[in-house]
Amino acid sequence: MDVLIVSRQFDPPVDFVLVALERLGEHVVRLNSEDFAEHSTTRLALGGSGWSGGSTITASGRVIDLDHVKSVWWRRPQRFIAPNALDEQQRRFAEVELDHAFHGMLAGLSCYWMSHPNALRAGRLKMEQLQRARSFGLEVPRTIVTTDPGTVRAFWQECRGMVVYKTLSTPTLAAENLSSFSVEVLPRTTMTTRLTGAHLEKLDGVRTVPCLFQEYIPKRTEFRVTVVGETLIAIEIDSQSDPTAMDDWRRGVRTPLRVARLPDDVAERCLSFVRSYNLNYSAMDLILTPDGRYVFLENNPNGQFQWLDEALPEARLVASIATHLSRASN
Repeated sequence: MDVLIVSRQFDPPVDFVLVALERLGEHVVRLNSEDFAEHSTTRLALGGSGWSGGSTITASGRVIDLDHVKSVWWRRPQRFIAPNALDEQQRRFAEVELDHAFHGMLAGLSCYWMSHPNALRAGRLKMEQLQRARSFGLEVPRTIVTTDPGTVRAFWQECRGMVVYKTLSTPTLAAENLSSFSVEVLPRTTMTTRLTGAHLEKLDGVRTVPCLFQEYIPKRTEFRVTVVGETLIAIEIDSQSDPTAMDDWRRGVRTPLRVARLPDDVAERCLSFVRSYNLNYSAMDLILTPDGRYVFLENNPNGQFQWLDEALPEARLVASIATHLSRASN
């Protein structure tokens, strides 16, 4: 039986997991979204037990046999690009058809998913996350989403000037689009950004697109909480000891990290939150406040992990992902 990794051509964390799976004796097939249009031949047939057949990736000789897939790691495939020989109208049509064929081929597989595209789609909506986290007993910051500059100013006053801006979409998607998106008030960054008085003077850009603003939560420390199957791995990020990381630990240059243990009730709420989406992998961010409260910020159902393993080998995130994919059975 095969472990299928659905990814893109450049995604370094996939390489590490692939090696770990091969060390466990698994046969791994990697399908990059860039290969599906011009470098594959697909043959599928619907029979009594469902779709059979698969795809052969002609560029590398990889073969995907739907009858022999025991687990799928759905790891950030890109959108499909149709062949350059097509004109614009043909390309649009071809890319929609490619998307339907690709997802249709895989989405019906009855196997272990990390995680199913439907679960990933539901689990990445930040506004719904906050509401759901609160329903599981996790504290969340005061938050607004608005296209009204007056609402932002009122929220600023309510929070006594302690407000941050975040993108609603994922950082990767935002980074890909910010270069062509002109909203003067918003910093051209996907990082969490503290609002200043200068921002308040130039809020007209908020009218262009809905923007998420949150109350700034004071920090004693922060946590990256990664759930793999039923395993919870908490990494404490001492962001407040690193001046470059105080507002957003992703900016950190030398931020101390350590494997930590969350209080049992907080850990169980995090696990229950992830289970509620039917996710088998997720990465969420929490703040521990100076007065001892754990505050949920957001969840990324396909969040990055390799940088943590490189900085903190005892976290063993790559090994945990590989083990769960390897142990899966139909």
